[in-house]
Amino acid sequence: MNLNALKKHKYILKIKKIFTQGISLKEIILSAALGSLIGIMPILGVATILITFLTLRFKLNIAVAIAFTYVVAPLQAILFIPFIHLGEKAIGIKHTLLTFEAIKNAFNSNVLITMKDLWLEIVCGLMGWSAIAIPIFIFIITFKPKNIKI
Repeated sequence: MNLNALKKHKYILKIKKIFTQGISLKEIILSAALGSLIGIMPILGVATILITFLTLRFKLNIAVAIAFTYVVAPLQAILFIPFIHLGEKAIGIKHTLLTFEAIKNAFNSNVLITMKDLWLEIVCGLMGWSAIAIPIFIFIITFKPKNIKI
């Protein structure tokens, strides 16, 4: 089966219809960008809920956004610690709870202090993520694709 025949296959057309839903290429690009940026955010377990809210609010394609959220999920794990380091530099603080063993030992010694420290780590991670995500999203919003047929 060649590529043109595959593009016209009835199941491929049904999947394409779900992801395009009669919206413009710019809206699909914005959905993919939003899904990707939210997908790498260093807070576990909130991406799907946040993406659903944002896509409904801005009338974007929810299927594309959620698909990209899951595609970039491995990057979330890879970038978790670098985002925390970037946020720490932005805020001007330093932490040592960046390894599993350190977190485990801290929980064993004092849970309340550990929770406070981890909360600050997450805030630092969000600061680092924001420093990267906001300029990228602004660039993507201003991006105007040429007439490309999907």
